[in-house]
Parts: sequence; C-alpha cells; structure tokens
Amino acid sequence: MMPFKNSRKIAAATFIVSAFMTTAVFASNVGTVTRDSINVRAGDSTTSQIIGITNTGDSYAILDVEPGWVKVQYPDSQEAYIASLYVKVSEADASVTDHAVNVRSGPSTGNEVIGQLDAGECVTVKGKSPDGYWYRIEYNGQQAYVSADYLGGSYLYLVQADQPETETETKQEETDSANNETNKNQNGASSEAEDIINKVIGQVADGTEGEVSQEEIIEDEQVNIEELLETFEEAEADTYAVINSPGGLRLRSLPSTASTNTIISVLSDGYAVSVLEIGDGWLYVSDDYYNEGYISSEFAEIYNGEKPKNYGHITFDPDRLVGDGAEIVEYALRFVGVPYVYGGTDLSTGVDCSGFVYCVYQNFGITLQRNSASMYSQGTYVSKDELQAGDLLFFNTGGNTNISHVGMYLGDNMYIHSSTYTTGVIVEDLYDDYSSRTYVGAKRIIH
Repeated sequence: MMPFKNSRKIAAATFIVSAFMTTAVFASNVGTVTRDSINVRAGDSTTSQIIGITNTGDSYAILDVEPGWVKVQYPDSQEAYIASLYVKVSEADASVTDHAVNVRSGPSTGNEVIGQLDAGECVTVKGKSPDGYWYRIEYNGQQAYVSADYLGGSYLYLVQADQPETETETKQEETDSANNETNKNQNGASSEAEDIINKVIGQVADGTEGEVSQEEIIEDEQVNIEELLETFEEAEADTYAVINSPGGLRLRSLPSTASTNTIISVLSDGYAVSVLEIGDGWLYVSDDYYNEGYISSEFAEIYNGEKPKNYGHITFDPDRLVGDGAEIVEYALRFVGVPYVYGGTDLSTGVDCSGFVYCVYQNFGITLQRNSASMYSQGTYVSKDELQAGDLLFFNTGGNTNISHVGMYLGDNMYIHSSTYTTGVIVEDLYDDYSSRTYVGAKRIIH
C-alpha cells in the first residue's frame, strides 16, 4: 500500500525515537530533555508555578502531549509540564496488529527474517527507516525492523525517519575525503543530510563574517515561538474559519513553518475549522475530530456563526447513500482529512489505505485482512456497474503486487480512500483518468 488527526494530544517539537523491546505489557512513552536549566512547571503555562529544573539527558515518562507542552511523570509521582521545545520522544510504544509478523535484520523484505511477532504483542519503537516504511526496534538484544504496516500506537506518528547515513558513516566519509580527493568528489565534504539541514535552517548568515551555529539559530527560533504564543487570545465561541488554499493547508503543532515543527495533517481547500484562539498571523483551531493545532491566518477566511459541515469534495447528498453498507460509508465520511500515515491504524492520528478501510469496518465488528492484497481475497466479486455503498475498490498503482491500493465506494461514482501524504483521506471520482486507469476490481463484504 504505497501512499495514495488524537484529541488534544498534539506534537509540539522535533521528535526522534529510541527504545527497547517488550513482549508482555507496554513500558512507557519516554521524553528526554535536550537543553540545560529548563523549568519544570505545575501547569501548561509560563505563568504556572516552577516546581523544578531539568537538564540535558533527563528522561521522564510522557503522560500526554499538548500544544507547546509535554506532560510528564515527575519524581515523587508528580504530574508536571515541560515546554515541548526542549523535549524529544525517546521511546514510543506500539502493538502488533497482525499474526506472524516478520522481524527482519534490516529495513527491507530482502533482509533476513530473525523472528516473528504475533497480534497484540508490544514493542518499543526506536526509529524508522528513511523511507518511512519500517520501524526500528530492539529484538533479542539486536537492532531489528518491522514493517510499519503491522504496528499501531498513539505516538507512532511522532516518529521521524532516521538519517540515510549514521553519524559514524558520515565521519568515515569525511575522513576518507580528507585523505583522498577522489573520495571527496564522490562522497562530498558533508553528508546529504547535513546539506539539507543547512538549507532548511540557513546555517550561514548572509552579510556576516563566519558561520552562525545551528544551535544559535534554533535557540532564536524557540524564543520567537515562545513570544508568539503569548499573542494568542481566546476567540468568540461561534468563530470558525474556512481554508482558502487550493493545495490545502497544513495543521501544525506550533505556529511556525520551521522544519522542527510537526505537521499534524493537511486540511483541504474549503474545509471549515473551529477557531479557538487568534494570534499574530496564526489561528489555533480544531477540526471535526477534535485535533487541535495551528494554521496560518493568511490562508483562512474567518467567520462568525454556525460552522458549515465538512464533506470533503463530495458532490452528492449522503442521505442518498444506498446499499447494505450505507451506514458504514456514512461513518467513513467522518474521517475526511485524516492524514495518511504509512502503516497507520488510528482514525485520529492517521491511516494508510488499507488501515483506513480496516478501521472503518472494524467499528462495525467486521474484521478484514490488514493489507489491500489480502483484502482482495475476501468478500464476493461485484461488477463496476453494480457497485453499492461500502463495496471495496482495488487498484494497481504500480506496487510490487497486482493489488497495491484500496478504497471504499460511496455512490454517484465517488469513492473514499486514504490517498497520499499530501491529501490524507479524501473523496474522489472513480471515473477520473488515474482511478480508471489503475482500477482492478471490487469486492462486496456486506450482503
């Protein structure tokens, strides 16, 4: 299944994941402090009482992630808050969602199978492969990988991809480059990852002598965000905004477009959100699934009154849904806008194509296979001209198998699916050029 929201639990910093494995019960999601002399507070506000000081490397069990703050288990069983700008997630729990899931020595089906996990077993994720398709764990004392298709967890969406090269490899390349000009031309004076970072945060200051360190720039950025957060004031109860951006608008964990900021989802053009607070150039909003975050006010029109309903790009009245699966797709329509997450099986934080269909049907007590190719073995075949609401639609989008994508038929030639990282769950025309060209067949689950 190649790429085609958690109540107030929103990521608010750059997160990197490391952990160990367990097979009985969850350990805990753990956050590690990244700066010295950081205040620990009794509440989620800079005006809350300071109850302690924490330093680089200190780790705490994470109880919740809120806008701008991480709620942690502080010593003496206290619940405390640390500004999320200074915390990274260092352990993230996950559970296995299918039976006989292979554990491999590397992030590829070509790597050796070194064990298996069964449905319901718990692991602690350590990171994920650069392409995002494999989670890194520790298995029997060694580094191992599990397909992201078969793990689920509340904090997995916070896991960032590993750098293409390890720090050790990068240093070795730099050493080789210094000793051999040919190697320098092949490997570069710095790794590709370093080049990307330099471009994103602008390591070299224009018009000044020497270089400005990344740490100084990030520190300035953090201060600016803290100052910006102080500008937010509560909006009137009936305030809402409509997205005015043809390419969609990102819902972010902080009012910043910096690379260190987590993107929660992409809101489609015309989507209406409730406005909770208004700040300088940003709105703090909530979508239909109680995900809260920040959007740029430049690309949103603010109104007062009853917020209109969101039906994605649907061009028909949901009341006209027909077929035994009508109730199922009516439920599915609630999740238009949920982000695409490879391997995701959480209708709040994100789903991939099969994860979306799997979760929707699971809500009605119907268990489907976990991936699109396996789903195609279930149900009964139905011709394209006899489709009804709830029928599963299968596509070959260029994957490694004949079936690489799945969606759910709505009616009026429209279907819903978790499409791409950019769009998330959307509604599209089954007879547009791409859908028609990749369509393979349909199966009916409900009779």
